[in-house]
Amino acid sequence: MITANSRVFEVTVFSDRAQVSRRMTETMTAGEHTILFDLLPEAIDQNSIQINGKGSTVLKDVKFKQAHYAEIPNEQIKTFYDKKQSLEESLSELDDIIMQAGLEKQFVDNIAKTLTSEPQEGSSRELDPEKWLKMVNYYRSKLDQISKEIRDVEKSRIGITRELQKINREINDLGIKQGKTKNQVEVLIEATSNDTISLQLSYIVAGPSWYPVYDLRVSTEEKKMDIIYNAFIRQNTDEDWEDAQIKLSTAQPQISGRQPELSPWFLDIFKPAPVPKSFKKEAMMQDQLRMQSAASPGAVPLPEESEHFVEEMIGSMEIPSATVETGATSAVFAVAGSNSIACDNQPHKVTILREKFNADFEYSTVPKLVPYAYLKAKVTNQTEFPFLPGESNIFLDNNFVAHSSLELISPSEKFWTFLGVDEGINVEYKFLKKYHKKEGMISKKSKIIYEYSIVITNNKKTEEKIVLSDQLPITQNESIVVELVKPEYTKDTDQLKKNEYNYLEWLFTLQPGEKVEEPFVFSVEHPKDIVVKGL
Repeated sequence: MITANSRVFEVTVFSDRAQVSRRMTETMTAGEHTILFDLLPEAIDQNSIQINGKGSTVLKDVKFKQAHYAEIPNEQIKTFYDKKQSLEESLSELDDIIMQAGLEKQFVDNIAKTLTSEPQEGSSRELDPEKWLKMVNYYRSKLDQISKEIRDVEKSRIGITRELQKINREINDLGIKQGKTKNQVEVLIEATSNDTISLQLSYIVAGPSWYPVYDLRVSTEEKKMDIIYNAFIRQNTDEDWEDAQIKLSTAQPQISGRQPELSPWFLDIFKPAPVPKSFKKEAMMQDQLRMQSAASPGAVPLPEESEHFVEEMIGSMEIPSATVETGATSAVFAVAGSNSIACDNQPHKVTILREKFNADFEYSTVPKLVPYAYLKAKVTNQTEFPFLPGESNIFLDNNFVAHSSLELISPSEKFWTFLGVDEGINVEYKFLKKYHKKEGMISKKSKIIYEYSIVITNNKKTEEKIVLSDQLPITQNESIVVELVKPEYTKDTDQLKKNEYNYLEWLFTLQPGEKVEEPFVFSVEHPKDIVVKGL
């Protein structure tokens, strides 16, 4: 049997798994040979194993096997567990020292109690002051010595305990498992002549993943957006991928390839079961508890802040781009060059693409919600690469300004991306007044007028476009009438639009230093004898 000296040369990473390809080259004599691929990942999918080869050989059999071993084969994992075992042994030794010191202290205490106890009947105690003083000094110095020894050992124990906790956290972070089995693939081939053969073993292993993170570097002077399309890869498959060709697939093999079937959808009259009287009081108490819990502040925990990776300043450094292979249902990005992805469950960054795009800039604001103007850019994805949903780091004129995100963007698709707040555009939202308008003494209706003023100032040195958004309430009862008073609106124009949700959208083109004040007035009319909900 020949143990294959193989190496990982290509890996295709999916969202929750990877296809790994190994290659070995060996000179063979004519005849049958058994080749063993040893120490394969624990999470290997047996049904995915494939063997291909080159040379004068015939493939006769492939077997998947599991073997047991006494020592951990992975040196990195072995180092962690050896250190953990050493620390645990040190803790045990310190615990023994503390226990022995405690026994010694108890022994000294017992001697002191014996010497100071009442003498037995018929016996007398020597009252030599010099001897008693020596005994007291010995007792005190011995207790001080034992107490100091215990304190020193406990300090050492605290340090070792902290180091052990750190090792345990590292083991958990790396996803290390102290397994005692190893996976193997045994290949039986027949060489038809003396020849150098090449065997390629490929398999699917669960666990590895990748996700996109984008750096958007915007130049307002050049009106350009530089998009750096990065991918972060994690894996803890028990094997390192060293100098391998890395491919990233958008396919989702975890989703069934077959369309689900519909089931009949039945309706019937709901007939609630009668509630026993003994349960009614308990149900009322539970309702009261739920209301109190919902009313108490801090009842809902906030989600933890997710990690973000902020790219360092790259400058003019060239970054090689990947190539893309587009299939019927997915795309595969072949990362340029070879890359090494260690088995450490940590994110490793590779670059898929770096491309410069023309950008159209525009500001937008919703002053009813926040008094800020947001810069956004309109870009066309002129590449063959689909941009997957992911986090983005935004750099405006070489300054980091914000975190954002991209949605799914197909090749040739136009998209807007927000670039953060620009305080060069000042926005004010002023509530002026609210009053009732009288329609006559005998009118049965009440009309309320709401008046606002929106002020936008362009403090920049360039002409800028800004889209202002606000809204009118939507009536859900024909007796309630909402009317836009200002601005005047009859139909959509380039300057003013209104949609079916009563969202209003103004478009302004402001010259440098220009200030505009836009009135926003609307009325709500309703019968006097009703109370309107939502105002």
